[in-house]
Amino acid sequence: MVRKRDTLSNLLLAVLVLTASGYLVTGGQSVPTPNVEIQDYGDWGTVTDDRVEVVTTFWTNNPYPIGLTMGEFLHIHYSLTLNGVSIAEGSRSRIDFPEGNTSQTQTTYIQTDRLVSWWVRFLSDNETLDATVNGQVRITTPIVNWTYRTTKSDTQFEDRTPILDSISRVVERTEGRYVTSRRIPISHRQVVVGAEVKDAWATWGRIDAKRTTLLIHYRIHNPSDTVPLAVDSTGLRMSLAMNDIELFHTGNGTLSPNTVNTTSLIRPGETRTVTFVVTMNNDRVGDWFRSHVQRGEQSDIDVRAYLVLDPHGTGETVRIPNDNATYHCRIQTAILEDNQPMATTCGDSGKLP
Repeated sequence: MVRKRDTLSNLLLAVLVLTASGYLVTGGQSVPTPNVEIQDYGDWGTVTDDRVEVVTTFWTNNPYPIGLTMGEFLHIHYSLTLNGVSIAEGSRSRIDFPEGNTSQTQTTYIQTDRLVSWWVRFLSDNETLDATVNGQVRITTPIVNWTYRTTKSDTQFEDRTPILDSISRVVERTEGRYVTSRRIPISHRQVVVGAEVKDAWATWGRIDAKRTTLLIHYRIHNPSDTVPLAVDSTGLRMSLAMNDIELFHTGNGTLSPNTVNTTSLIRPGETRTVTFVVTMNNDRVGDWFRSHVQRGEQSDIDVRAYLVLDPHGTGETVRIPNDNATYHCRIQTAILEDNQPMATTCGDSGKLP
């Protein structure tokens, strides 16, 4: 009841102001037009474990000779969409409309439960990041209404795949020939054992609301004339962390269906492509996104990987390489960070601008 009374009072006040100022559309006179503009499409606000703030700044110009508490007559709506998924959306109606030029802010919150949906679309779009900000302000008065809409869109990483590139670069560092001479316990003969990694690369597998699947491929040649090479499903030891938040980790993975059960045998002189399947629980996406925002939309990516292969019957495994293959790079986005370009060092050895 109180709110209704306040609204009616504001309505009456607006009519009186317009009439007393001689601004009514009578006798050829016109009503002055108030104006609203979005000054800043959004800045990151407070980041906690539960929420991420987006603060929008808008500018109003009230040409009337009195400031008004407009009640339900000044409305602002804001949304942030990433890859077609609305991750932040909010509205406010009870906004003061002071006399003259004034800057005001509107706080909206990232809907963290939608970040997984965005992640799925982001990877499905080949790691291209599409960001769109929409703002709408509506002013309603007893005489006339005004609506102001504004949109800003940006596409980032259109020709880059920074996360996948970082994984491919680290597994590429396992390429090479790892061969030695070893005595077989049963026959006491010296034989050539080892492996030659001819090619290594990574691709995305199935990505859904619960899990992200990564496929790591190795084209392996067995240079031995006598000893088969066993590739076990746990033979890949790999981890990927972004801002020290581990997203992928394996050591108990699985081999793809094109291999034989949990172990693939590469016969002497044979070359085979073996694919390891690594999965990530998508619940970790929110933790990484918050860290990305806290660091000014920057993420350090650290990847480590090595293979453990078993020359069958020799009693000793072969580690490829002898030490961890490692790769470090950085990604930088520009969703809401002002004057910051999109950039990445993933896939090359360059530096961020």
